[in-house]
Amino acid sequence: MKVLKSHTALLIISNTITIIPYLYFLSLSKEQSLSAALAFALFYTFRMTGVFFLQTLTALFAPSLLAASVLIGGAGALVGILSTWWSAALLPAAGLLGISASWLPPADLMVRQKAKLTEQPLKNDWKEALFFLFVLLFALRLPDDLRGIGLFGSYLALFVLAAKSSQTFKNLPKRPLMQRNQLFNKQFLLYFFFFLLLFGLRAARLIKSNALFEWAITGFLFLFALLLITLTKRSKSWKQPLHLNVLTFIRGVIGNFLFLFGSVYVTGRLGAQALSTHVYLPYALGLFGAMFLGGKLAHRLEKQLVPTYLLGLMAGVLLFSSDTLIPISLFVISFFNAGLNQWLTKQYLAAKPEAIEQQSLAKYATQNKGSLVHQFLLMTLLFVILRFEHQPLAFLFQLSGTTATNQTSRIQSFLEPAKWGSIAGVLCLLVGGLVVFRRQSKKTKE
Repeated sequence: MKVLKSHTALLIISNTITIIPYLYFLSLSKEQSLSAALAFALFYTFRMTGVFFLQTLTALFAPSLLAASVLIGGAGALVGILSTWWSAALLPAAGLLGISASWLPPADLMVRQKAKLTEQPLKNDWKEALFFLFVLLFALRLPDDLRGIGLFGSYLALFVLAAKSSQTFKNLPKRPLMQRNQLFNKQFLLYFFFFLLLFGLRAARLIKSNALFEWAITGFLFLFALLLITLTKRSKSWKQPLHLNVLTFIRGVIGNFLFLFGSVYVTGRLGAQALSTHVYLPYALGLFGAMFLGGKLAHRLEKQLVPTYLLGLMAGVLLFSSDTLIPISLFVISFFNAGLNQWLTKQYLAAKPEAIEQQSLAKYATQNKGSLVHQFLLMTLLFVILRFEHQPLAFLFQLSGTTATNQTSRIQSFLEPAKWGSIAGVLCLLVGGLVVFRRQSKKTKE
């Protein structure tokens, strides 16, 4: 069996580019400058919606997508280095890195799976991987004046290594990644509208614009109602089984509950200084725990694996009801959600090589839809609670602050009903997912 050159650089990029640049741009947005706020909004919006645009393409080639992702990400890192001296470069850097963060993980997954199916597995050097990860985390902890150079420089080096060591640009098809007639269709326009709504929502919170926030929420509710009305018709064209779509959607919702609502709630209750110990550390420990124990758990539980994941997620969400148990809650949620992701990945990629591209995109797009729907519904819930209590939107915007002064009784009073509403909604969704999976299992036995 032939083993290709090291794929380690791409492994690190695909597993960190959605999180580490997110934390960097988020820290910049605390400066309250317009360019820093818009940079974070651009990165986040492109990161979350970029995969939707790929679904509008009728033909997609994994090597071309991977090469484009590496080139765009490398360009974004290079422009990011320039932004440390020229602030105007921060916006294009954020946009380019956001696109790469959206495209590279599914492209990397496609290439890995195709190499596996053709008996040419890609090699990873775990010592190199730990070294690269340490460098990125070290860069993130540098002083403010050096952090940008260190982080963007590290990613630029990783993109260069990825292009050289993994043979990214060899044997590319001569066809272009996309054609003009593939882009401008109804689905593209729908996703573009959704892109504008998400950008408006994130930008409104950062620049503290009441009008923009209300327009984004109103636009989303209109779009959400339209999608619900047409759900039955659209479900007939789904290429994936119902239980896979539901469980993938749930994974996106849980991820957003863990990272977004967890961050908002901890900031409001305990102050932003508690985010590292109460959100980021439990999240990382849960991921690493699932990485090392997921295989053993899958081997022992087999047919009861998915129900165990869903019941574990229910337990984690219930633990979130107690403030003192929040770190344990988020660790449990992170662990079982990562385990569910491992199972879903195997299900989506159990396909012929020619179907790998669409299967991978379907997985990433569906879980992103779950994440975005939960985010908009959460913001709508907070908006309704504030209006019901006759409080200004400024309370919601204060939760993006970085100091412990956010801990006012009024802010905590509206976070409490939001917590219980979010817990109830997520639990209902998990129960629904368990019921759907049980029914599918019964059909399979019959």
